[in-house]
Amino acid sequence: MKIKVVDANNFSFIFKTLTEFIDETTIQIDKDGLKIKGIDPSRTVLIDILIPSGYFEEYEVEEETKVGMKIEEVADILDSATKNDSLSLDIQKDKIVFELDGEYERSFTLPVLSPTETEFPEIKLEFPFKAQMLTATFADLMDELEETGSDIIKFKSENGKLIIIVEGDLASASIELSKENGGLMESEGSDAESAYGLEYIANTTKMKRPSDTVNIEFGSQLPLKLRYNLPQGGYADFYISPRTE
Repeated sequence: MKIKVVDANNFSFIFKTLTEFIDETTIQIDKDGLKIKGIDPSRTVLIDILIPSGYFEEYEVEEETKVGMKIEEVADILDSATKNDSLSLDIQKDKIVFELDGEYERSFTLPVLSPTETEFPEIKLEFPFKAQMLTATFADLMDELEETGSDIIKFKSENGKLIIIVEGDLASASIELSKENGGLMESEGSDAESAYGLEYIANTTKMKRPSDTVNIEFGSQLPLKLRYNLPQGGYADFYISPRTE
């Protein structure tokens, strides 16, 4: 079973993001692509990722398989990838061979862990408010808001606008985003308001490297859904539980 991705550097940030939430995972590999699910130890963040077969330059998968791996070990290998590197994965019964090819070739081998059959909750929610914006803009905003020292962030929708509010020890901030001011690419839905842990949201923003746009969905006292859109119809979904003040 062999898989090749042209841009190893951008691909690596999917796994770097996962290190913020989980230690190990079982990756399901089938004709549709790579599927990763997980939940952080606090059970605050549920992760659901699809990296579709079309994302890869080569995708030789004959049958469905499940592969267990330590996320930190994979991220450490991929951390050496540069913007000119491609990545090839040779997935065997007891090991995975990672080959980075750019200015020079590097090869790394990790053992395959026994896959775990964890049951993850299936979230079927209708979110009252939905918006889309550039991932880079969203990531920059979260970086700035962390500087306030707040650990809680409020998402509020009002007349199609998205208002993000933090009140920290060092500073407070209120940011209004809309289609009219260029902050949002799309928005629809009713008024709603809910609070979340700022750190959990900020820890998803490494996805700005492989993702150009992010969908933001929430409702009053509902989870926040962040969907980082990946090429060829892929996605990285993060469901973050609401906070009570």
